[in-house]
Parts: sequence; C-alpha cells; structure tokens
Amino acid sequence: MAIASVKNEALYKFLNPEGDPFRYNPKTDKDLEIIGLVLWLSEGDRTQLSLANGNPNIIRKYLRFLREICNFKEEKIRAVIHCHDTLSYKSCIRYWSKVTKIPFSRFRKPFIKKDKGGKRNYPYGILRIVAQNVKLINIFNERLKEMDLSKD
Repeated sequence: MAIASVKNEALYKFLNPEGDPFRYNPKTDKDLEIIGLVLWLSEGDRTQLSLANGNPNIIRKYLRFLREICNFKEEKIRAVIHCHDTLSYKSCIRYWSKVTKIPFSRFRKPFIKKDKGGKRNYPYGILRIVAQNVKLINIFNERLKEMDLSKD
C-alpha cells in the first residue's frame, strides 16, 4: 500500500471514528437512487456530495436520496444560503430550514452578494446542501459509470 493511501486511510478513520457515516442501500428505492445520482451529476460538486439549487423540490429530492438511499448521518448534512443583499436572510433561513428540516444550527455562514437589479427567480435565494465523504463520492462515481453516466 502506498504511503499516501495509508495517510488518507488514517485521516479518514480519524474523521470518522465510529466508521462510515453512511450505509449505501440502493435496493430500498431504485428510482430514488437514479434520481439522486443524476441530480448530483448535473447539479452537484464533483469533489463533495454537495448540490446547489433554488428549486425546493430538487433540494427535497436530493436530501431524500442522501437520507434514505445513502443513510447519511443527519448531523453531517449542512446547508449554505446564497442570496442577494436585498433579501431578508432571516426569511431565507426560516424558509430553507422548513423545506429541508435542517435546523438553523447546521446552516453555515451565508453567501450574500450585492444586488445589481434584474429578475429574481428564487425569492429565498439558492440553497447549497453541504455534505462530504470521499468513500461515498467513489460509490457515486462507480454507480454512474455502471450507468454510462461518468462525471468526467
């Protein structure tokens, strides 16, 4: 085994002392697995399990995938709101917390940018689901390759 992989394995075990924070089980709902993987493929971050979108239905569906198919530990799922400075951050966080069932305490510092006018399609900004696990990313990539939907 290469030194780098030994260090990576040691770091992984340090960050996850109780073992993997997930239990991938696509057999529970095959359709949800495919939807979740395709959402991650199209809207997600290739280095994380993160996904950003302003559509609450997409956010709910992706969270359902993480919670039901991946059995990802709830406390490891966080959120970040991206919004303009003309929106009330308190309204945005109340809205997204209700949509996601993620408590305020697991929302990270928001990304607020200066509003330069124009049409706003998302009255509560865009939400980025933040979750990380290198082993689960590898599983996602393998499953996508099996479907001929590689992220590369």
